[in-house]
Amino acid sequence: MATEKEIREVKRRHSPQLLNRPGVCGVGVEKDKAGDYVLAVHLDTENEDALAALPEEIEGYPVKYIYSGPFRKLPAEEKT
Repeated sequence: MATEKEIREVKRRHSPQLLNRPGVCGVGVEKDKAGDYVLAVHLDTENEDALAALPEEIEGYPVKYIYSGPFRKLPAEEKT
């Protein structure tokens, strides 16, 4: 089982390459149902070809893929 520090270091090393892959719009860290840390890779579309080209694990750590749609910036709230 990875510690939070270990998985965050793996995320730091691999985020740039993952974010350059088609369909990937975000990379984070989550806990799975068993409470173990995993890399959480957010995808902007349900593209099976893009998913098939992505790894199931990185440096021995599991990767969880989440179809979240594209991220977009929300407008700032106006102050009155």
